[in-house]
Amino acid sequence: MKMLQTKLWCVFVSLAFSLPLHAQSDSTDKSPHKSEFITVNGVRLNYLDWGGAGEVLLFLHGMGASAHNFDDFAPRFTNQFRVLGLTRRGHGESEVPESGYDTPTLVEDVRQFLDALRIHRVVLAGHSFAGDELTRFAGVHPDRVIKLIYFDSAYDHSRIAKDLRFKPVHGWRPGLLPTQEESESPDGGRRWINRIWGEKMGRTIYAMVEGTYAETHEYGKIKAPTLALFAIADQKVVHSAEMLPEPERQQVLEFLKAQRKYHEQEIEHFRREIPNGRVIVFTNAPHDFPFDRENEVLREVQAFLSDKIKDTKRRSAEPR
Repeated sequence: MKMLQTKLWCVFVSLAFSLPLHAQSDSTDKSPHKSEFITVNGVRLNYLDWGGAGEVLLFLHGMGASAHNFDDFAPRFTNQFRVLGLTRRGHGESEVPESGYDTPTLVEDVRQFLDALRIHRVVLAGHSFAGDELTRFAGVHPDRVIKLIYFDSAYDHSRIAKDLRFKPVHGWRPGLLPTQEESESPDGGRRWINRIWGEKMGRTIYAMVEGTYAETHEYGKIKAPTLALFAIADQKVVHSAEMLPEPERQQVLEFLKAQRKYHEQEIEHFRREIPNGRVIVFTNAPHDFPFDRENEVLREVQAFLSDKIKDTKRRSAEPR
């Protein structure tokens, strides 16, 4: 569907990618999917089915979002795949249990979802936080993964610098950064999340952040062909920071510099750990670039899925 123009910027702790959430309703949802519910691992989950035939392509969304984030993008693959999108527990129309937001449990949700639909092998594609789920699923169930696609999601958050914890890892806007008090302890980080997300959603987000800090990406266990797309150096964000008065200007610019250092660190880490993976780096791109630069991303993904990549060794695209 064409997403509504009113954007509620998702900003969250340590993973805080600037992914726009868009209000959903039956009257505005024009995407050609069926919306279904299924109970797996003791929780009722919502999933979208865009139809198609062939192997299954499953989209997993970022933190605070839902499978509806792929409403425009997913239908473009139904000529090659059966295309599904799963909304994880605690998000969208899925059930909100009190627990189960650690990565192993979330991956078990995915496994049981696939089992319930009698899907043995799958192409997994995930944005942002979903990278944790992709990496763990591929490591624990290597025989069930056909290919992996990371949409700015191949980040090992257990490796994040201490001074970036409980701060956004992607993007910035006024009011986003935690206060000094909120930065001093995990409890302060919890208060920050609740301030940004509200108390109800905040509990889910905080639990997921705790889980991602504890989750080491074991890339060496991945056997499937892998495509990782990264977005760095969004100049719109830098320009906005440049317009701030001092000393806030300098503080935000230093923060953005630390962000970029972490991004570049993780890109190189991924390259080292998966030397035969395909890496594409989009420069001057926002975290939600799969939707912001859809046609460019679509070309890369379709080539990867169609095995039209001539060089099967690691290749990084020229900056875009």
